[in-house]
Amino acid sequence: MLPGPGARRLTLGIIPEGGAHIDVPRKTVGAWQTADTMGIFQALPDVWGGWRTECWEDRFEEQLIRCNGALRLPELDLAAGMDSAREWLRDRIFQRFSDSPAGQILKLSELLADVGPGLVVSDDAVTNGGARPNNEEWARFVAACDLVRGAHAESA
Repeated sequence: MLPGPGARRLTLGIIPEGGAHIDVPRKTVGAWQTADTMGIFQALPDVWGGWRTECWEDRFEEQLIRCNGALRLPELDLAAGMDSAREWLRDRIFQRFSDSPAGQILKLSELLADVGPGLVVSDDAVTNGGARPNNEEWARFVAACDLVRGAHAESA
C-alpha cells in the first residue's frame, strides 16, 4: 500500500523533467523522463518487485491520459519554446572553446595532472570539432524559426 492519501493539488513553478504514475488496482508503475540520467528506467523492476513497470521514455502524455482529467497541464507555448531552443543552440554553437565540452575536458585534465601523473587525453577528445554554420546559414535557420513561429501564431 502507498503511504498516505497523496497530494490533492500540486502547483509546480517549472516544467517537470520526469514523473511516475502508480496504478494500484492494476499494480502498474509507469515512468517518463526527458533524460534518464539516473537510470530510473532500469531500476524500476527491482524497486517495484511484483509490479508491472512501464517506461514511457519522454512521453509525459501517457501519465496525462491515465489521470483521467485529474492532472492538468498548462498550454504549450510553442513560440517561447522555439525562442528558448534557438537561444540555447546559438549559445552552444558559438560558445568559446574554454566553455565547450572539449575545453572542459582539457581544463579537467590540467587539474588532474598532478594527481594522476601519466594521465593522457587523446587529441580527438579536445579537438574543437563540429561544423559551425556560417553567418548566412545561421540567418537562414533564424528565418526558418521565425517563419514557423509566425505560422503558429496565425493558427493559434
